[in-house]
Amino acid sequence: MPTVVHNSCELTGQVVQSESLKKVMALVEQVARHPAAVLIVGETGSGKEMIARSLHNLSLRCNGPWVDVNCAAMPEHLVESELFGYEKGAFSGADSQKQGLFEMAHTGTLFLDEIGDLDLKVQVKLLRVLDGVPYYRLGGNRKVTVDVRIVAATNQNLEELVRAGRFRSDLYHRLAQFRLEIPPLRERPDDLVAIAEQLLQEHYPDSVLSNDAISHLLAYDWPGNVRELKNCMFRAVLGAKNPQVELTATDIQLPLVGATANGKAPLNRDLELVERQMVFSALERCNGNQGKAAEALGISRRTLLRKLKNYRGSAQPETAVGTLCAEQQRYYRAEVNAAVRVKSGHEQLDAVMVNISVGGAAIAMDKTFSFGAPLTIFFTIPETTLEVQLPGKIAWSNNEGQHGIQFTDIAAEARSSLHRWLHAQMKKDGWDDSMAQPA
Repeated sequence: MPTVVHNSCELTGQVVQSESLKKVMALVEQVARHPAAVLIVGETGSGKEMIARSLHNLSLRCNGPWVDVNCAAMPEHLVESELFGYEKGAFSGADSQKQGLFEMAHTGTLFLDEIGDLDLKVQVKLLRVLDGVPYYRLGGNRKVTVDVRIVAATNQNLEELVRAGRFRSDLYHRLAQFRLEIPPLRERPDDLVAIAEQLLQEHYPDSVLSNDAISHLLAYDWPGNVRELKNCMFRAVLGAKNPQVELTATDIQLPLVGATANGKAPLNRDLELVERQMVFSALERCNGNQGKAAEALGISRRTLLRKLKNYRGSAQPETAVGTLCAEQQRYYRAEVNAAVRVKSGHEQLDAVMVNISVGGAAIAMDKTFSFGAPLTIFFTIPETTLEVQLPGKIAWSNNEGQHGIQFTDIAAEARSSLHRWLHAQMKKDGWDDSMAQPA
């Protein structure tokens, strides 16, 4: 059955960590305010509907209805009456007039999922509506005119369907005025781990993924993408031995770890990069405590220090403060829970800063921002009277009213003051100067 939502301008809570998905979301924001039809292409379960909802929520039609329908799920003999409606007596059982989905979506957005499964006869009528031509309800004699933005999605290759004569070429080009391709989850390891952690913490907020669990997840090809990952994590949480503390590789049951479901070879990953990400992720989760991070990783503190020293070789020394390397500083986040002022356009707002690093901060406030929206945080450095201005842009938002800010173009004096304070906090939290020395 189609879903109809009226007057919803809330942004869809979506994990966006990978660079490839950040680029897609940047395009979504650019095209959202234009009237062009959008075709979203991606594998099953890759998040096409969430992207479509973001297009609606960021558009000028966000206060209008959102109507979505799965074209593949509608019986063939009902597709036309569902899309365009019917008059009373149009056929046996038509006891009253029924609006079609186009009318329901008037002034809003109609999302046609699995558009490649639409019957050729319906495609002709759909093309005429997209060109602004009024249409008749089934059995009707009065034309209906609608103002609807079409967003379509498919996991099929529509160009091949056009060549095979199963999809109209003119309809394809009308739908694909703007085309968005969603990369599969296996090409977005940052999103994969972040989504898995979010799903786990929805059940157990203090639980974490173990080192071997992350390796286990990264080794699988995820042919079902985000949908398959959600099912997998739900089963893992239900069957885990100690899910309130951590989820291990043993808890996660995958059909073919290290290979795709069709028997392809394992993904060719940069193991050193994966290890590096795991090390700094563990340090961040443990608030910089080396001993706890080493324990979580299943290695000795000496081994952890040696790995950090090796990673320091690729750090950029010009961004380092004191003897701590830039990579260490980049992954350190100071918990602050401080009141801050936020400037968005001409509006001044109150917020609470949750944490801060050299590259960004997390704030909590009762306001919705669009992805990439610019703002400035006015932050008084704790235990001082010095207020620094931290310009940035929205990198992510969640349903709890928290927003991730990526800093941009901080003035040199403000940057130096922030770095000095963070350096002092790092040392208090155990990130002492010995971390930068040979182990």
